[in-house]
Amino acid sequence: MSNELKNYDVFLNFHGKDSGYTFTGTLYNALRSKRIKTFFTKHEYGRKLHTDDSHIPPFTLKAIKESRISVVVLSENYASSSRCLDELVAILECKRTINQLVWPIFYKVDPSQVRHQKGSYGEHICNFKNFFRDYNDSNERVKQWRAALSEVSKLSGWLYNDRRSQYEYEFIERIVESTVQALPGYDVFLSFTGEDTRYTFTGFLYNAFRREGFKIFMDDEELESGNQISQKLMRAIESSKISIVVLSENYAYSTWCLDELAKIIECMKTNNQMVWPIFYNVQKSDVCNQTKSYGEAMTEHEKRFGKDSEKVQKWRSALSEIKNLEGDHVKQNEYVMLLINYLIYASLLSVFDHL
Repeated sequence: MSNELKNYDVFLNFHGKDSGYTFTGTLYNALRSKRIKTFFTKHEYGRKLHTDDSHIPPFTLKAIKESRISVVVLSENYASSSRCLDELVAILECKRTINQLVWPIFYKVDPSQVRHQKGSYGEHICNFKNFFRDYNDSNERVKQWRAALSEVSKLSGWLYNDRRSQYEYEFIERIVESTVQALPGYDVFLSFTGEDTRYTFTGFLYNAFRREGFKIFMDDEELESGNQISQKLMRAIESSKISIVVLSENYAYSTWCLDELAKIIECMKTNNQMVWPIFYNVQKSDVCNQTKSYGEAMTEHEKRFGKDSEKVQKWRSALSEIKNLEGDHVKQNEYVMLLINYLIYASLLSVFDHL
């Protein structure tokens, strides 16, 4: 997959008359409900085809190129649309050149019909061939469509047949879940010290976010304070929309946590990432001014790395930046679930602002 900035998570390629107001429309809403940025447009499939038709408008081609995944809904009348077929050619080109994921959905059609252009697919392609009989360039266009249909039919995807005992909403749920897992990045990154809150506040918060369908990163390893932050965590921070920092009594003793915080503050400044501090049994002033346990921890780090250590100065600077951020205070066992519900609600609003 290309490392270029992607404007969309998913591009939906479909025949509007077949599924725009039914299956694909429902899929679009299900993807959106999971905060997946999806390109969905209403095409004029009923218009008369002309030999000088432009293939696809620039904004659609741009959306295809800037999507992480293209979902191709192959329905009964899909091949009757020159727009669908031109989009498919562009999608498969992106698969070859930038490794874009392409997922076909065979919606009430058999993959063999698509691969060999049989049934309605054969009829529609034949109609195009007859229409373009006297136009050499257009005949080449039909060849591209045929090759694209054959290629997409061989890709791994989903088959929906309403004659089976299969509810459509369950089918859509599986597609959405696969999409969530395939997309890079996270909605929320949790920074915390395990000994203080892993099995209490932060653990509750993680499970609550998961129940609401958020893609959330919570490191599940017990780490010694001397370990250096891994590239895996660096990438997780960079790719998250929101970082929640649970600042508890022993947070500053962990060099791992302080490295995370420094990276989070960097992403806040360079990527406009949202950062929410939670002051768990500590005062904001103690964090920002490095007093009490935070002062003691930083003194220990200075003894270990040197008072003028660039690393220690970077940690001190990151802790000082907290003074500029709005956060929430929570005492042990006090209003925990109320705060968690608030954070989830606020996260939903924040993430949707990015879509």
